Amino acid sequence: MKKLAPPQTETMLRLMALADSPQNLEAMQYVVFQFDFKEYEQFIIECPPGSIRFNNLLRVAVFCDNLGYLVENDSVDREAVYELFPIPWAKVEPILQGMRRELDWPDAFDYFERLGRDYVKWWETKRKRIKPLPPAPESTGAPRALTVARTRAPLPARPVPPPRPAAALAVRPGGAVRPGGAIRPGAPASAPAKPTLRVLAKPGLKLAGKAIKVLKRAKVAKARPRPKAKPKSKARPRPKGKSKRR
Repeated sequence: MKKLAPPQTETMLRLMALADSPQNLEAMQYVVFQFDFKEYEQFIIECPPGSIRFNNLLRVAVFCDNLGYLVENDSVDREAVYELFPIPWAKVEPILQGMRRELDWPDAFDYFERLGRDYVKWWETKRKRIKPLPPAPESTGAPRALTVARTRAPLPARPVPPPRPAAALAVRPGGAVRPGGAIRPGAPASAPAKPTLRVLAKPGLKLAGKAIKVLKRAKVAKARPRPKAKPKSKARPRPKGKSKRR
């Protein structure tokens, strides 16, 4: 690889920063590792315009198309671009060809196409100079579990408490259990009585500053009948007489 001139080096650094942006990096990872469509009709049904996968494909196609324009105008070195950027034209060619037919746009992403076809030729030439990797060894047994080195000593295991003994008392036939736990022979066995709850009222309770008295079995006195009201006396008629002189 030849040495780059300072202007080309600066342009390559800007392109690398643009390719490493979160959106472009996510789009390139999707196309390189997950994209597996072979027909445009299936792709446009499962990934309609506006979807995330459609936008990822479009973002990669636009970036590589701009990259091809810079390469053809000698703004960047062609071999440096092939070494630093993946050009996935072979994976997306059927989809972009179908997009050209549907939109009636024959030269859509033409720089991307020329860059991708030339990238394939460059890669086939470079592949012959690269030493092939050795074949992977065949596994004979079960895969080993992954172990992670501990950064601190493990905590000591807590002792397991022994099980508590059952609190049941053996009752002899024909015997009963005393409150103290002893068995009295000859007494019939009886079920333990349930504890009773007692509610006690305190006469000293106060509510809003007034004392409350607790009455036990208070008898309600019968209401006494009210005395009958005396009939009002009628006004006596005044005797007719001479009117007083004023």
